[in-house]
Amino acid sequence: MKKLLFCVCLLAVVLFGGDKLLASDKVKAVAHVSTQSVTQAESSFKSNKSATATQNFASDMQAAINNYPALDASAALIDLDTGQTYNAGKTGTLFKAASTAKVLAAVDYMHEVEQGNATLDEEIDGTSAQQLIEKMLEVSDNDAWADINDFLGAQQQKYAQSIGLASFTGGDYNTITASDQAKLLAQLAEGKLINSAERTTLYTYMENADGTNLITAAAPSGATVYHKYGELWGYLNDTAIINFNVHHFALVIFTNNEDGTADDYNDQVALIQSVSAAVFADYD
Repeated sequence: MKKLLFCVCLLAVVLFGGDKLLASDKVKAVAHVSTQSVTQAESSFKSNKSATATQNFASDMQAAINNYPALDASAALIDLDTGQTYNAGKTGTLFKAASTAKVLAAVDYMHEVEQGNATLDEEIDGTSAQQLIEKMLEVSDNDAWADINDFLGAQQQKYAQSIGLASFTGGDYNTITASDQAKLLAQLAEGKLINSAERTTLYTYMENADGTNLITAAAPSGATVYHKYGELWGYLNDTAIINFNVHHFALVIFTNNEDGTADDYNDQVALIQSVSAAVFADYD
């Protein structure tokens, strides 16, 4: 710091002459250099802190998954502030999306509304589309989901492909990778898929969704979790957009016991909570 101040003062002497460098000018020069140095130091600290934290995400998620060797699991995290993606477990493996696919159906329907091809007031099988979306997100109503899927038809598969969800296969397959599911949530959070009014509507339903014993159970006080869980045969999944402190991220955790039963349900719950807790700890 002393060397830097000396250089600033010497430069002023050369340019203006030592007798013309007023005391007030010296004070201003010192203040400017000091402020700039503090700002650079803070920036460096934040950068280093961020780098240290992000280096832990994948390894900490993997460590949590490793505690449950009898389960297949895949976790994907997208930091919405940096755009960085972190994966753990069976990366690239297709999992049954189960009811987490209801988020895609809801987003696609909202997209159709914005395109002028549908309305939220439109009745489908005697119920408004908005009520169907609310039911399928909040209480995971499968009949409501079926009605929305019937309305969207094959167009939903095309929509998924158009937004980069290359691994998604709808219909009876209903499969996707954790990383693509996280990509869907990230694009939703970033406002790339639907406008803010429609997104707020979905957020309201997702914040009140059931299945709060998974990611939500691991969330610290003050965290806001917009999520959708899914359970089918041996699969138990949870997916969420999360605001925590100054951080914003999308987290997806898929699990499967391979037996097609709920025999390992408690372990699957514990795995999801453990992975979530590791992520929250890295952000804290």
